[in-house]
Amino acid sequence: MRMTLAFLWISVVAPAQDFKQENKPENLKRLFEKLTKAISDRDDATAIAWTKSLLLNEARIRKALREDVDKELLAKCVAMHAELLKAEDSKLAAVFSPGDPKRSEVQVHGATTEEIVRYEKDGVPFKEFPGGAKKLAESVLRPGTTFYEVEIVEPGKDSGMKFHLFFWDGERWSMLGPAWRLLPK
Repeated sequence: MRMTLAFLWISVVAPAQDFKQENKPENLKRLFEKLTKAISDRDDATAIAWTKSLLLNEARIRKALREDVDKELLAKCVAMHAELLKAEDSKLAAVFSPGDPKRSEVQVHGATTEEIVRYEKDGVPFKEFPGGAKKLAESVLRPGTTFYEVEIVEPGKDSGMKFHLFFWDGERWSMLGPAWRLLPK
């Protein structure tokens, strides 16, 4: 499996060279503005490149998780991302589609692992992160790491399409995704 993942990872096309990724929420917002523009313009090559840049291999997944993460859960996370990377181009280009073309405004909501664990009423995690993110934060998310929910909304609206658990991996933006679905029931 590692050989396959390595091959897939090496074959990823680099996204547009006119954008420098930085560890700032406004930079993640700008990345998603570029990605959703490529999707709406039906520029599949660009949308696929941005999508692949956000998906993870095992080394990048480990940066989001505690050192002592369960090996079975780690393997499931790796498999989830590998499956996405193997998708047909048309599906890969639409992974981050906002669904409704009226949704054009990108919002980014951030919280640390510790804030997500607390899940205080009226706090950002309570309002913006799904309950499954709290379960992940309590059990496997790396302490001291800031995670982001990216939401694409219709201008003037406060809810829309959400994408889960983005983080800065030390080099670029990465998406862990809805990994709570992989936790034992």
